[in-house]
Amino acid sequence: MNSIDALLRPSSVAIVGASNDVNKIGGRPIGYMRSHGFAGELYPVSQRGDPVQGIRSYRSLDDLPQAPDSVILSVPATSALEQIRACVRVGARGAVLFSSGFGEMGRDGVRAQAQLAEEARAGGLRLLGPNTIGTANFGCGAVLTFASIYQEYAPQDGPAAIISQSGAIGASAYSLLRENGIGVRYVCATGNQADVEVSELVACVVDDPQVRIVLLYLEEVRDPRKLSGALAAARARGVPVLVLASARTAGGARMAAFHTGSAGMTDPALAQLFAAQGCRVASSLTELSASVPLYLLEGTTSAAPLRVGLVSNSGASCVLAADACDAQGLRLADFNAATRAQLDVLLPAFSRSRNPVDLTAMLLADSAMLGRSVATVLGDPGCDALALSLLAVAGAGYDVERFAADTASALRAQPKPAAFSSPHARVRAAFAAEGLAVFMSEADAVAALNEHHQHRRQAAALA
Repeated sequence: MNSIDALLRPSSVAIVGASNDVNKIGGRPIGYMRSHGFAGELYPVSQRGDPVQGIRSYRSLDDLPQAPDSVILSVPATSALEQIRACVRVGARGAVLFSSGFGEMGRDGVRAQAQLAEEARAGGLRLLGPNTIGTANFGCGAVLTFASIYQEYAPQDGPAAIISQSGAIGASAYSLLRENGIGVRYVCATGNQADVEVSELVACVVDDPQVRIVLLYLEEVRDPRKLSGALAAARARGVPVLVLASARTAGGARMAAFHTGSAGMTDPALAQLFAAQGCRVASSLTELSASVPLYLLEGTTSAAPLRVGLVSNSGASCVLAADACDAQGLRLADFNAATRAQLDVLLPAFSRSRNPVDLTAMLLADSAMLGRSVATVLGDPGCDALALSLLAVAGAGYDVERFAADTASALRAQPKPAAFSSPHARVRAAFAAEGLAVFMSEADAVAALNEHHQHRRQAAALA
């Protein structure tokens, strides 16, 4: 077991400040690990020594029957140093320190944080935090966090890893992926990074063969060389890394200093670092997460402009999507005779069997038409990707859940990059639940297809 494994894959966990209340900070990690299949030993530590959530507890770390791999410290900042020393004394390998009030609080806090890190490092203890909500590994049930988001969005192990300096951003990215039906294996919040940094966690999660994509939120990069090495390891494994880099302005950097004690991301060399390692840099949380389904597709990338098949129930939407393709430098797929013949059978007589495909309002009377038309378009050898949009599919008669399920089925049979758009939240939710990349507008969907295509081309060129 390496030092980071003690935090992400522990075989035993002690919880200092353990609580019987699963809604309190010291109680949630215990409840999570019990409900998510953690098979290791749990050692609640509480002053009373009474059972905690039905588990025997201990009055101090010194009373434990063995050295725990990892220790959760749910204690006031004033007790943090004492507990770090106790972790070292009993031989723990990792500690997660929830407490705030350190490097983000000015000079005194910086000094106190430095002392924590120094004593942990001298004792061979890897420290996550302080000022962190913790880390979760849903592959083994090691959920060392008090984040409440997992009560709202049920965890499911999957191909994504999220590493964030901000607990709230990491939790929000998790919720967006789960809304999209995407499973998440790791969610790690580094907080102030007194010891363990983002780069070490990236290197650790990309070493997991089940991880196929990594999402990063950064407010600073303390060691560009180390981060570059971790990103290079991801690139070598073919794992795309999507980055949301904040604190790129003077104002943002000032706020980052108060948030996590970070120095900011104002150095233009960092953009060059991300480009050199083939990372996709997003400008918002929604942009970071919305394209993840595209990156989970397998397949090769053509150097030629993407040829897109457009399908909608609205002629106006077809026009907007065609304009968006032109604006992005993409081509409309030129369907062959066999595809057009199949569409002639599927579409109403007053429609046309060329690209874009307008299903018209007849979709209200024929719910099967959408799935069959999508499958036909995807089957055309001249179509590289699909942009599908639905407008005003409200009320009785429009079987939105079937539309989403049929589209997902067609994509499973013929995997190609696909983006769905609709201005209606209920419709987007149905398609997101089937694992599609969903957007508000045709322009956003087409732009995402192009950005994904360009990123894949750049990554292929770096390989």
